Amino acid sequence: MGDRRWVGIPRVPFPISQIPIMDELNGLKLADLNQALEAIKADPEKAQTYRWSARARWMRGFKSKVTARDHQFVVDEPAGFASVDEAPTAVEYVLGAFGACLATGFVYNATKRGIELYNMEVALEGATDNVLTFLGLSDEGHAGYREITAKLYVQADADEAALREVWEQTVKTSPVGNSLSRAVSLKPELAVV
Repeated sequence: MGDRRWVGIPRVPFPISQIPIMDELNGLKLADLNQALEAIKADPEKAQTYRWSARARWMRGFKSKVTARDHQFVVDEPAGFASVDEAPTAVEYVLGAFGACLATGFVYNATKRGIELYNMEVALEGATDNVLTFLGLSDEGHAGYREITAKLYVQADADEAALREVWEQTVKTSPVGNSLSRAVSLKPELAVV
């Protein structure tokens, strides 16, 4: 079940550059990760002022293609909503983004502690407040999520208490989780071309 060299080593955070024996842990090249962290430490303002960006271009019907950096994905609506259901909906991507953010954070936080992961999955469910407001059929409530549940399933070379600490740190520091749970200033603009 993987490299057992970590058995008996205390699970305490220490600099990634000091993780003994291994060049790679959890699919991460430790030297590359340490180099990235050192670059961020050298210029924290650059990391803190970075602005993420994406563009969503309408294709037809309810389908849009989103571009972020050099990546693209399609967003659509279910077939029962006058669409062809060729891709997840935007609210499903929100769940997926949160799940992926939690998975990324868990891998990072486990790796910092020298914990080897064997298998991991985050299962998410969300309930919207009132989807009828999106459709213009109600003025009550809002169309966004009112609750999201995220459950981590994990197999790792650590006890439950250590994994719980990693999970709690991951949830606390999740950029997507914090974006969902805190007020975000939205600044919509219109440009007619």
